[in-house]
Amino acid sequence: MAENKDDIMAKGSKTAEANKTADTSSKKNIGNDKKRLLTVLEIMKRTDDEHPLTKNQIMDKVVEQGVEVNNLKTIAADIAALKELGYDIVTGYGGSYMVGGQLFENYELKILADNIANARYLTAQHSRELIDRINKLASESGEEMIRATTVMDPKLKSSDRKMKYKLDTLFRCIQKKNKVSFGYLKPGGSRTQHYTVSPYALSIYEDDYYLTAAFDSGKKYSDKPFNFKVSRMMKVEETEFPVRSISDLKILADGYGFVNIQNYRRLMKNMWGGTKSQCVILKVQPYLADSKLVLSAERARENEEGSLTVFTKVILNTGFYQTLARYGDGVEIVQPEEARSGFIKYLKSILRVYEENR
Repeated sequence: MAENKDDIMAKGSKTAEANKTADTSSKKNIGNDKKRLLTVLEIMKRTDDEHPLTKNQIMDKVVEQGVEVNNLKTIAADIAALKELGYDIVTGYGGSYMVGGQLFENYELKILADNIANARYLTAQHSRELIDRINKLASESGEEMIRATTVMDPKLKSSDRKMKYKLDTLFRCIQKKNKVSFGYLKPGGSRTQHYTVSPYALSIYEDDYYLTAAFDSGKKYSDKPFNFKVSRMMKVEETEFPVRSISDLKILADGYGFVNIQNYRRLMKNMWGGTKSQCVILKVQPYLADSKLVLSAERARENEEGSLTVFTKVILNTGFYQTLARYGDGVEIVQPEEARSGFIKYLKSILRVYEENR
């Protein structure tokens, strides 16, 4: 008996609906497979040689995240697929799995977390955000260790929420060799002075960032570099003007037109700048042999009684005298006389404060 037109149309509609349902189901399965594979990958990234996972444990963690898993064979297939994609997944004792060759060891991530927690130039909120990102790079046990042992005192953190943007602008200006403009808070923070300078380097000194820069040639103080404290900068903006040639500032240049910031940082003390460096001979007590003062010197020799004669190149200024004062009677200036008399004058200025306020 021949089918009528209505029956044919009904069958066609059912077939189309079935095909549509099958197509939807197929897409759903493909989507779930991708999601499951990525979930397995993220779970494996949190393993290490001390904390491997079995297929059962991996499956449990995948299910906990709301992803469907058919059976253990599915997990085994996902691990095999990740290996084919180049991920270093190692089979351990008892058929467990772990990631080998982590990008960072847990202790290395802990060092990064400690430095971020103690960075005064970062706000407490920004520090927490960065440490959370670091935790995602650690194994599960590594994250637990970092969270349990990282201490941060919010009272010692910056309140400047724009610091990260200021640093980003300054790094970009240095990279592109463009001048930067900013307002600079005077001591006390009551008023600002606007500057446009050529930036050459950013350095961390005593938990604060400093910009080493120079004014345009021909202007006042253009013969020497200056160090600006980034926390006192306001409205930091990149300009389109190229920086001044570094060869104009001999104390900063290496002789080939490049910035030699390492040498400059050895010469200046407490971020006090200058243009003229000279050799100073110091007598240093042996318990300061591993101090920064000795390690950054040109050379040192041991004397018969155990003290050290240290030869160091510095810029004679208040910053140098402040540095020496930290070491108390553990350091004595031997030569030149200019440095000895300058240090005595500096110490007398401190004593005068206490003598006048008895």
